[in-house]
Parts: sequence; structure tokens; C-alpha cells
Amino acid sequence: MKKIRVSKTTRTERIVFFSVMSLMVLSFFWSFGNIFFAPLEYSDEITLIKNDYILMTSEAVAAIFVLLLPTILEKKWKFDIPSKMHIFLILFLFSAVFLGEFRRFHFLVPHWDKMLHIVSGAFLASLGFTIIQTLNDHDIIHMNPLFVAIFSFSFAITIGTMWELYEYAWDVSFNLNMMKYMDEAGNPYVGLEALKDTMGDLVVDSIGAFAMSTIGYIAVKLDKLWLHDFIIYRQR
Repeated sequence: MKKIRVSKTTRTERIVFFSVMSLMVLSFFWSFGNIFFAPLEYSDEITLIKNDYILMTSEAVAAIFVLLLPTILEKKWKFDIPSKMHIFLILFLFSAVFLGEFRRFHFLVPHWDKMLHIVSGAFLASLGFTIIQTLNDHDIIHMNPLFVAIFSFSFAITIGTMWELYEYAWDVSFNLNMMKYMDEAGNPYVGLEALKDTMGDLVVDSIGAFAMSTIGYIAVKLDKLWLHDFIIYRQR
């Protein structure tokens, strides 16, 4: 049985965490307060409406929860989350929620959403390797590297698809625009254009997941130590 390395929280990790957490909390109060004063319908391409602030508030709450999740996993269930992976997760949330929604990068920066999806696909595939690694370390199952890679790819695609269903549910329930089927002024796209964002998300999810699954397969096959900096371990 290989000895499991336990990482310690670094100074950089703490600074990044508290900086992003502070931004998320402030953003939550800002967006929540604006819900009560924002107009119900678009009047131009700049003014945000009530539903935009509802979306921002919900995403800020989700981001705060995900930011706290690693601490819960480490303290309650004794998971060891490497510093590099933790910092990556924090910066991804900052890019997706604060820059993407609050700073409107989804609309202002070309392909911003697609860049996030390709990164998330790779991250989820890495998480798939984490699950199998944990089971392997506890002698629950043993899978060869090829099947680990296939599982990780399938795991990432499944979560990516569930995310699109989540966006659809919110859009239908609250008339939001998470699936980006409208432009910033609230004008609906027509035909294939309305499906372009969702299908594009799934395509780049697949690309990111496939790339990470391939890298993970090679790393596990050759037992490369650098992989351990991107895998969450369950301490005994």
C-alpha cells in the first residue's frame, strides 16, 4: 500500500481563498439588493433586469457553497485536497461567477463561456480519477488505467450534461438566460442559433474531458508523481 501524502494549506492558498470568498459575499449582497429595484423588462442593452440579478444571486450562493466544500471535506471526511487543485478550483469559480456573470464576461469576451467549459471538462475528468484513486487506495476496486480513463471521461460528460439540464430548469422556471438562448438585450435567438450555446458547451466539455483522460491514462500507466498534485486523497 502506497503511503498517502497529506498536503498542508499554503499561504497563497489562504490569500486566494479569502480574496475570492470576500468578493462572492459582497457580490451576493449587491445582487440580492438589486433584485428589489431592478426593472422587470429590458429597456436597452445596458440596463439589467430583475431576472439577471436573481441569476447572479443564485450563482453567488452556489459559489460560496462550493468554496466552503473543500474545507468540509477535509475536516469532516478527512479528504486531503492538494493546494494546486484547491487554488485552481477557487480561480475557476472566480472566472465563471464573478468575471463571467457579475462582470458580464460571458457577453463581453468572445468564447469566454467555452473556455470555462473546456477547463471544467478537464477538471471533472480529473475528479473522476480522484474517485477511482480513492477506491483503489482502500482496496475496494482495482481498475486498469484504460478503464479508469474511460470512467473519468464518462463521468465528466455526465456531469456536464446534468449541468445543461440544471440551466434549462432554471431558465424555464424563472425565465433566466443561463443557456444563453437570448442576447444581452433579451431578444431570443431562432432555430439552430438557439441551440448553438448548449451544443457548443457539450462539445468543448468533451474536448477537455478527453484531453485530461488521455493525460491521466498516461500518468497512471507510467506512475508519474506529478499526478498526485491534482488528485484528492481520502486519509485513513
